[in-house]
Amino acid sequence: MLIAVAHNLASLHNVGAIFRTADGAGFEHVILSGYTGTPPDRRIAKVALGADEALGWEHLPELEQLLARLEGVHVVVLEQHADSRLPTDLVGELPTQRDVALVACDELYGAPKALIARADTVLELPMRGMKESLNVSIAFGIAAYAVAHAVEPLDLATLRSRQPKRGVRDGVLTRGRTQGETPA
Repeated sequence: MLIAVAHNLASLHNVGAIFRTADGAGFEHVILSGYTGTPPDRRIAKVALGADEALGWEHLPELEQLLARLEGVHVVVLEQHADSRLPTDLVGELPTQRDVALVACDELYGAPKALIARADTVLELPMRGMKESLNVSIAFGIAAYAVAHAVEPLDLATLRSRQPKRGVRDGVLTRGRTQGETPA
């Protein structure tokens, strides 16, 4: 099972984006830890677009609880660190018969030392421009797809875009249009 972990995230919009991205990448569960906000919250729901209801989730308020919960799980911490690996290094390196958790932490300060020490893999996204980091939900998205591909390589036939289209959920970004209407 793939598990998304959001530790000490201040922005509920980032939490919602992590739910939606985790669902899209094939993660099955979300752990919200520390002071990260939890559903139900309209700010999470606005960005998650139902993924907060589709995925199982739990809240662990203390770091010690999170560390205990991750016992036996292969932990990938998304962090800029001297011992970090690149997303392209993950293929063949992650276990396929064991749960894998991808951990994204505090938008400003990153992962606490105890979580980095617990990590089986520290993953860093290469920053080639002048900026030193990406928004945590964007970084999580890039890393989530890399982790999912490393655990179970993608089969194009399984892509949602290759499946019959589902109807638009009423009231979600429809701007008053009903299903089947096209914008003018």
